[in-house]
Formats: sequence, structure tokens, C-alpha cells
Amino acid sequence: MIEALSLSVSASMPLSGTSLQSFIDHLLYHPLAESMRRSDSQVVNEIPAEFSLRKDEAKIFSVIKELLTVVLMNARKGNITVRAEEFRDIMILEIEDCNNYNGYALDYSLRSLESLARLAGGHISAKGQQQLVSTVSFSFPTA
Repeated sequence: MIEALSLSVSASMPLSGTSLQSFIDHLLYHPLAESMRRSDSQVVNEIPAEFSLRKDEAKIFSVIKELLTVVLMNARKGNITVRAEEFRDIMILEIEDCNNYNGYALDYSLRSLESLARLAGGHISAKGQQQLVSTVSFSFPTA
């Protein structure tokens, strides 16, 4: 099981009206900066600035924080890209790691987050966990 992972979003990060891009940037430069340093990974945030949430922000942001944490925990010298696409009232967030270090642990850790994703009304999927490039997707309602 994933240990020492807080499911709460930082109290200093305002949620209402926060863009998804700003939230990801906040995570990468504050709570997850040490994880990035330890894994010697780089993360590129390609989420458009206009993407924001209107529903269940705290739940969805908690899932995103945990997904990024899990990917970073299983990365070594990773080249990680975070993207999102919006289709009507559904958003799909993708985290792609182009230097996957431990795909089996990644897969196990993602399974432990599925119930959290369901509580947020979303779904987690992954492809390529046991290969060099892995992509984790989180789809969730925006309205």
C-alpha cells in the first residue's frame, strides 16, 4: 500500500476557480518538489491555462496529487509530461513518463487509487506500465 501519502490538498492552495494548470504548477514547486529531486525527473505541464474545474474540486485535486506522487515515486530520471483534454463535461488528464523505472510498482500503486478516483466520479487507466513509456489517465466530470 502507499505509505506516507496525504490525501488532503494543501490548505494554502485555494481551490475554487483555480485553473488545473496552476494547481499542477503549485504541486510541482511545493509539495512534490522533493519527489522530483529524488527521482531526478523533469515534469512538463502542458495543460492549457483556461482549464478549470467547477465540480468536486477538492476530491479531483486529491486524486491528481496522488497520481503525480505515484508516478514520481516510480520514476528515475523521468521525462514526465502532464496534459489534459476536455470533451463536453469530461476532462481527461494524462501523465506520461518516458523513462518508466518500476512499472510493476506503478501498476500496484495505481490500483490502490482507483477507489479514490471513483469517489471523485472519475476513472483511472494506464497503458505501458511494464514498458519504457507509460501513460496514466484520469478521466473525471467537470460539471
